[in-house]
Amino acid sequence: MDTARRAARSSALAGLASAALLGASIAWAHHWDARADALVAGWGAATLAALVLSTLALRTTGPWRGSAKLGLALAIVSLLALAVAGLSAAAGADPSGMCGGG
Repeated sequence: MDTARRAARSSALAGLASAALLGASIAWAHHWDARADALVAGWGAATLAALVLSTLALRTTGPWRGSAKLGLALAIVSLLALAVAGLSAAAGADPSGMCGGG
């Protein structure tokens, strides 16, 4: 398997991990414990990996570009979620308080 194809597949997997960790981070945002910190750190790492790998894979041509586009799209979803949470916090809202506490 060549490097571009491997990067595209890895990009898609990192994007899927980013989306899954985003959901888990939202669910655990109100806990503020080590598990929530680990989820957010993993989410950030997966999002960064998806961005880097998809950028590398999209620089080439090939049938695997769809996987790279999926990874990039899911990473962008995570970045948009981060922007919405940041804007909400800047406006005075508590994004982590919306899930009901516990």
